[in-house]
Amino acid sequence: MRFSPSKTVFSILLLFTLFVTWLISRKLTQKTYTQTCNHSEKFHQSLHSLADRVHNVLASIGLTHFLCYGSLWGQLRSSKSLPWESDIEYCLLNEEIITRDEVYLARIFRSKKMNLEYDITEGVYTITDTDFVGGKVQLIVFEKDPQINMLRRVGWKRRVLPPDCESLPSLNCFPPRLATPPLPLKEFGGYIVPVPREGIEIQKYHYPTNWWKEILPKNC
Repeated sequence: MRFSPSKTVFSILLLFTLFVTWLISRKLTQKTYTQTCNHSEKFHQSLHSLADRVHNVLASIGLTHFLCYGSLWGQLRSSKSLPWESDIEYCLLNEEIITRDEVYLARIFRSKKMNLEYDITEGVYTITDTDFVGGKVQLIVFEKDPQINMLRRVGWKRRVLPPDCESLPSLNCFPPRLATPPLPLKEFGGYIVPVPREGIEIQKYHYPTNWWKEILPKNC
């Protein structure tokens, strides 16, 4: 029987294709998740303490603020930060914070042994403590858009966007009534901090597709 070179080449190519496909499939199914599922109790004690210190500074200078995003989920579910979170989120109002000089803000936080940095693209202040590695507090700034009577995220990346909350979820819009002082106070990791009005209502705007579900990190 004669051996066909064309069949040999075809068989080799087929085997090679199957091997490459197997490698790609194996690579896709062996993802590495870097997020920590559960931080230590000591870490969370320090994180809650940092959140309380930030709250005290913001309250002392008269800035409306309240837990939001993942931190609010933690407060609603267990009155503390979620086990895998390494930051605390407060939402602030731009109309208030623009009346405070940024140098003044940085100085007052520095006097309390905290560092303040502002990301102009995202519209987020980040507060850290050099003695507490890995944890931070984020101040996420919102402003009222008079065209739609809603609060929306600030930051240069959103400035060019039209005020269309439904088709542009990155604006993170929500009704101003949920941030109207005086705000409710709730326990959070052993401290008392402000939360938005109407409990879970703001999460329906920030998580419109799954606010009724508990979403865990993929490695938890």
